[in-house]
Amino acid sequence: MDDLIAFLRAQIDLDEQRAQACCPVRWVVGPFGVQVDPAEIRDNKLAYGNLGYVAGSDPNELGLAYREHIARHDPARVLAEVDAKRKIIAEYERFAAERRRMMGGWDPGDVSPILAALALPYADHPDYRQEWRPDHGQES
Repeated sequence: MDDLIAFLRAQIDLDEQRAQACCPVRWVVGPFGVQVDPAEIRDNKLAYGNLGYVAGSDPNELGLAYREHIARHDPARVLAEVDAKRKIIAEYERFAAERRRMMGGWDPGDVSPILAALALPYADHPDYRQEWRPDHGQES
């Protein structure tokens, strides 16, 4: 389980670094692209000067879907998800420590389904292990 937690923390740290490297404010959908929210530029010194175009797409229905998707997954949201994932891991560790204390050395042995679910978006990473898959070992 420690390997899975270490893997998750490394991926979450990388998500945080990448989000912070961008202008960490909301992105909004414009008619031909995604841009940094002008309202947030005024209030965020990191954003100032990044009046910014983030991404563009064709001005059609598919292009709008791309723009809405990109804007929905802006750095501010990624940073909120990083925080939430860290809280889930910390809560799991608190729970596991309490179980060990109560059960005199309890070792869960199996992969936590909660942590396995958190790791699933990183399944394409070369360090991801198939035994961490939530459905690993289940017959279809």
